Amino acid sequence: MNDTIGTAIRLRRRALGITQAGLARLAGLDQPAVSRLESGSRLPPLPVLERVADVLGLRLTIGLEPLTAPEDGTANPPRR
Repeated sequence: MNDTIGTAIRLRRRALGITQAGLARLAGLDQPAVSRLESGSRLPPLPVLERVADVLGLRLTIGLEPLTAPEDGTANPPRR
């Protein structure tokens, strides 16, 4: 998932003609943070993703789907 987010950020940044340093400045980050975001090496906190998405004109969406569909129509029990 992190690499998908990073790829979307990198592609949009490049399409807008913004450097990593420029995105960092506009989003209140440092350039190494932008590099880590784009490489998918770690998932940043949600407020950071929101700032980056806002700067790049991206809509931030989060989707969660069940790993498997229940056969009996009931919800999957939580794993512990």
